[in-house]
Formats: sequence, C-alpha cells, structure tokens
Amino acid sequence: MLNPVVMKSDLLFSLRDTLRADAFVEVVTPTLRRADLGPGRRLPVDHDGGRFLRAMIGPALRVNLEHHRRVFEIGPCFRPEKPDELHAPEFQMLDLYAADEDFDFLMALAEKLIGPHIPYTPQRVSVASHIRDHFGIDLRREPLGDLPAQMAAHLGMGSDVPFKTVLGQFVERELETQSTGAALFLTEYPVGGDEPCARLTPGTAAVLNRFELLVDGVEVIHGYEDEPDRAEFVERARAVDLYDDEQALVWKAIDAGRAPASSVGLGIGIERLCMAASGIKDVTFFQQSSQF
Repeated sequence: MLNPVVMKSDLLFSLRDTLRADAFVEVVTPTLRRADLGPGRRLPVDHDGGRFLRAMIGPALRVNLEHHRRVFEIGPCFRPEKPDELHAPEFQMLDLYAADEDFDFLMALAEKLIGPHIPYTPQRVSVASHIRDHFGIDLRREPLGDLPAQMAAHLGMGSDVPFKTVLGQFVERELETQSTGAALFLTEYPVGGDEPCARLTPGTAAVLNRFELLVDGVEVIHGYEDEPDRAEFVERARAVDLYDDEQALVWKAIDAGRAPASSVGLGIGIERLCMAASGIKDVTFFQQSSQF
C-alpha cells in the first residue's frame, strides 16, 4: 500500500536535490503577509497590526533575487475557498525564481523537476494555435480584437463576464480535457488572463510567455517569464484587478536596482504532484496529521 508520508518525503528530497544541483538556494519568506489583497483572496489572522495568510509564495520570493540569482522556497499556503478533493485549505507549494533566464530555460527546468515523478511524457499544446483554428484570430500577429465577445458567445456566457473568466472556462472545456491519461503543457496563452505578470512574447501582438502543466486533468505547475517592462506589467495587471501592494513592493526593489527586472518563475503544488505521481485524485490523502 502506498505510504503518502514516505512518497511526499522522497518527492521533496528529489526536488531539492535537482534544484541545488542547478545552483538554486533555498530561502524562507513570511507566511504572514501585511498586504490585504481584497475580499476572498486571503485569510485574515488575529495578529498584531493585522496580517493575512499567504495564498502564494510569489512576490516576496522574487525580491530575494537581490541576494542570489536562483532562489526557491517550499512552504505552506492557504486558500479561503471551500476545500474539495483537488483543493485543500492548507497546502504546500514549491516556488522558484531565476534571474536573467528565458522561457526555454524555464520549460526545460519544469520538465527536469517533474519528469521523474509522472508516468507520462509531457506534450505541448498552444492555446494561441487553438484560438486561431477556432476563431480565425492569430494572436501572434494581431490583438485580441473581438475575441472576448466571440469566445463568450461560443461558451454561452454574457458579454459582461470578464475576459479572464471567459478564457479560463474556454481553456478548461476545450483544452484541459486533452490531458486525460496524459501530461500536457499548455503554452502561448493570450493576454487578458489571470497571469498579467507574464512577459509578452517578443515579436507577437497578444501572446504571453506562460505555461501550465496538467497531468490527467489536474493542474500541477504554472510558470512564466516575468514582464520586464514596468508600464506593460502595471497596465495588464490593473486591467484584471491583480495589481496589488506586494507587486508594488517588487517593482520598488527593481526600480532601486536591488532586484533584476528580467527573471523567470514557476510554482509546483506539492500535493498535486503527489496526486499526479500516484494516480490518486484526492488531495486529502497527502495531507499529514489531518486530525489536527
């Protein structure tokens, strides 16, 4: 019988070993954060001065590129949403950042990290290509145009639904299902989604250097090359209501010359990777000491 504690321990050892061999150093950032990201995005805690449990490791880790060019952290994160078989109220994430690396480096690193643990060889599917084939809009050469309206109509959604919501539903229905019994890297996402910090792919009009890895229907990894142009980053993040105090602190460090503007980052859900490795689609199976 599979021992979830041993499996998780072995997996964490492997991830750390691979990253250390690639000159990454492990750091620790605060679990309690001072930035209020708005209703439903963070759990408040009773702490002097008011604090919130982090929902992701993210920006605070990126600032540590000031001290070393490659950093990672493995630690707890918290969800305010109701838990289910794929979502736990407390879970572990591996987040990393590397300075002055490109998207190809990040994709290769992701494959190196997860390759030994999943039973499939990952395939790549372009979201932009699927959109071109379905709607006749080539986002490598032209802007979004009326794509949001066309996509909403295709899904039977109202024209007032934000495009990031429409896009999420489109990807879930049209592409994520292709990962059943397989591993799928979804690449070339369009602008307007829920990762505004991703860099606009050079030479394209509306495609981002961003990916997600799904294994048998479960998202395990997301990654992107950071947008190095501050104005572009802020404009896209504000357009989807995702420019917050923590992102502002990152850019303060970049503007001061303490942190580099050019970097890549990815996040791996540890329990999700355990699920992908074992075929057990129940995140609670990999939560230790759940009785507490």
